[in-house]
Amino acid sequence: MTKNKLAFLTVLAGALLSLPMAHAQTWSTIATSCSPGSDSIGRYAYSNGTFEFSGSNTGMISTRCQINNPLQSGVPKWNTLSMGYQDPDTTFTDYEVQVFLERVRKTTGAHQVIASVDSNQYSISGPNIGKTPFNHTFNFTDYVYYVGIRVNRNDSVANPTVWFASLN
Repeated sequence: MTKNKLAFLTVLAGALLSLPMAHAQTWSTIATSCSPGSDSIGRYAYSNGTFEFSGSNTGMISTRCQINNPLQSGVPKWNTLSMGYQDPDTTFTDYEVQVFLERVRKTTGAHQVIASVDSNQYSISGPNIGKTPFNHTFNFTDYVYYVGIRVNRNDSVANPTVWFASLN
């Protein structure tokens, strides 16, 4: 290799190494790592990563998943909220899984839902991924963010479940 080629490759490698590294644009959590609400105590179960009703309990169970800014500077450009779930009656209302992207203003506690996904929008009864696009500029200086998960069931014949939520 000539001296000129070696010098060029050395300069090129240095330039490439000095470029900022790309940051992952996905936040995800397994539903069982989230914090169930006090109204869900004794009514939910964790089963291999899924959040679901225990026994013959009915009604609503909920859990919240904290979101932190994964970037050292700037804000993530997430624009899709997703969930992995199973809704046994698809678009009917006996069973339902909902995931909400929410924010709370640090100075006032004012609450806002940014995006939501509802299993009753889909006609698949087996395991599924539900998604919804959204347009939001994240502001971790003035707000805190979380994903809320709610599971509803009106009877104990079947058990709706959720195993993950993500932002892409």
